[in-house]
Parts: sequence; structure tokens; C-alpha cells
Amino acid sequence: MKYFLSHLLSLLTFSVFVASSASATNTPLTPYSKVSVLTCSPGTESYAIFGHSAIRVRDSVAGVDVVFNFGTFNEDDPQFFQKFLAGRMTYSLSAGSFQDFIPEYQDGNRIVWEQVLNLSTQDKQLIWDRLLENLKEENRYYKYDFLYDNCSTRIRDGLQRIYGSRWDIVAPSQPGSFRQQFSSGFPYNPWTGFGIDICTGLPADTYPSASEQLFLPQNLFDALARSGARLVDTTIVYDFSHGAGAPAFSWTSPLAICWILFVAYALILAAELRYKVHLRGFDIFIFSVTGLAGLVMVFLWTMTDHRISRFNLNLLWASPLNLLIIFMPRLRRLYLPVLALPVVFSLVASRLYDPAVLPLTLILLTRMIRHGERRIVVRGKRNAAAAATPS
Repeated sequence: MKYFLSHLLSLLTFSVFVASSASATNTPLTPYSKVSVLTCSPGTESYAIFGHSAIRVRDSVAGVDVVFNFGTFNEDDPQFFQKFLAGRMTYSLSAGSFQDFIPEYQDGNRIVWEQVLNLSTQDKQLIWDRLLENLKEENRYYKYDFLYDNCSTRIRDGLQRIYGSRWDIVAPSQPGSFRQQFSSGFPYNPWTGFGIDICTGLPADTYPSASEQLFLPQNLFDALARSGARLVDTTIVYDFSHGAGAPAFSWTSPLAICWILFVAYALILAAELRYKVHLRGFDIFIFSVTGLAGLVMVFLWTMTDHRISRFNLNLLWASPLNLLIIFMPRLRRLYLPVLALPVVFSLVASRLYDPAVLPLTLILLTRMIRHGERRIVVRGKRNAAAAATPS
């Protein structure tokens, strides 16, 4: 859902066009004008895995062909990273030509669907005037929220005001929680998807209303297409994908890597049992990595504006306490029952956890049990040695 700053030139060009009008809000559209919703398929870049939505207004008679984009942000902001991490990113509406909009998706081997809306000339003019009003400097900025305020929901809200009761939003054919719906984009960039999944909490597991489900561009496309009121006059497809769909299974995906790690751990465990040793280095590695991940989750929950990161059940396995367990082994007995919960949830309520979490949790759980058995053996040897020592 990102709009490159390379389109800034288009924005300046359009600003000149607006400024040249005697009154931008009174710019008349002819009956030959068309208003379209553009839906862009997901891409492999981290910012593009959920796709994108925009609005196109064109009028061959008036010489207008403009794409309005609610997904613009300033990458050159010196505080960009801090704002992004804290969930305080400011997005804005921008405008540019259709000719400048398309090349990004052509270069990315993606598909753009254009749904030409079935609107009266009066409704088209109303949309055009509102977009121009929103494009003004004092109106164009908003605080981005992945679930509730983004490039897709802004278009949804605008169309709902135009269509009113004529648009009876039909829920997707496979409804689910927010998490189940946005996870459909994960195959395009598995590691970004995995990071998003484990950093989101229970708010992502609520079930959205039919209208709220349109936070995803593809859901907005489907809702417009399936409306019984024939909201879409025609659909134009710009297919630059060359037949490529979502990437197939990869051995470098989080799921594959985590299970490979589990197999490697099984070999380590077998060697420990065979040679009666304890590889403390592996403990330090696995508990440090998961403990640091837990610190990031706590930070996102308590110190940022990311509502989606609150009440994160992944803290049951990726707990900051894992860092203390390295140096305070006695905590392991207390933590063992808690660590068993993600295993149970992964088996009976899989929607709550990413599939790659299960092998990680099994490693931590068996490592806890293994350490407990070792402590019992060591204690038994010490007691036996003490009993054999002459008084």
C-alpha cells in the first residue's frame, strides 16, 4: 500500500493543473467522464504484500486523467523510522497521472484491475470535487491504521457516502478474522508476513463486519464486483504478471526454516542423550533469540500506537523471561506449564498462531523438560556421592 515519491513530479504537474483552474471545486466533468477504482495485486516487496487501491478520474473531453492515491508517505522524513516503529506514521492523499501510476506495477510483474463505476454525471462530479477538496494541504494528511484507516478504507468510506443504501456490502466468500484475511498476502513475502503475524495480538483475531473487511484492497474489489446493485459498469484488466501468481513453497520460508531448526535440534538432543552431555550453547542461542523477540513484542504493545499489537499471545513462548532463564534455571519449572499453552493452541486453535511457531515452541518445551531431567540426574549423583562419603 505504498506510493513511491518518484510520483511527486506527477503531483506537481497536477497541482499546476488545479491552480490553472479558476476554481478547482467547480471544474466541470462532462457526461463522458469515468470514475474507477484501481486494485493492484500483491507484490513481493514488504510494503506491497497486501496490494493497493486508488481512484482514477478521467474525462477525454476535459483532458483529465488523474489517479488519486491515499497511500503516500514521506520516506525522506528524518524521523521516518521512529514514526513507523511507534505506529505514528502520517499518510496523505496525492495525485498523479495514470501514465506515471502504471509503470510501478508493470515493472513489478503485477496486475491492476480497473473497475469503472456505474455513476451519474452528478455523482462523478461530487467525487471529483471531494477528492480535490481532500487534496488541499490542510485536508490531505491522516494517521495510518492498518486495519481501520488505509488506502482501501478511505475509498470504501467515500463510496459509501455516494452510494448510500444502494451498496449492500457482501462479505467475502471465505470470512474470517482480520488475521486470517491479511495472512493471504504472506506467500508473497513470507518473512515479512511471519514478522507481522507474531507481532500482532488478539485485536487481529476479532471478526470484522462486512464493511470492516474492506480494509484489504482485494476485498474491496470483490465487494464492488459482487454487489447486486451493479455498481461496476465494466472491469479492465492490466495484466503484467506474465502468468506468475503467489510464490510456491520455499525451503527458505519461515515454516521450512523453523522445522529444519527443529530437526537439527532433534539431532543435538540425540547426541546429548548418547554422550550424556549438555550443550549449553544451544540453550543460550534459542532462549536469547526468543527472549529478544519477546522484548520487541512488549515494546510494540506498551510503547507504541499499534493497536493491533496489544494482548499478544506469542508472549507465551517468546517471553522476555527467556533471557532470565539462561542465568536462572530454576525459573524453568515455573515457566513449563505456560510454555505448554502455545503448543495446545497451535493444535486446537491454529488461527491464533503462525504455523512456524509450533516447531519453535516444541524446541523450547522439550528443552525445558530436558533440563529438568538433567537437574534430577545431577542431584541424584550428588546425593549418592554424599551418602558414599565416610562421615
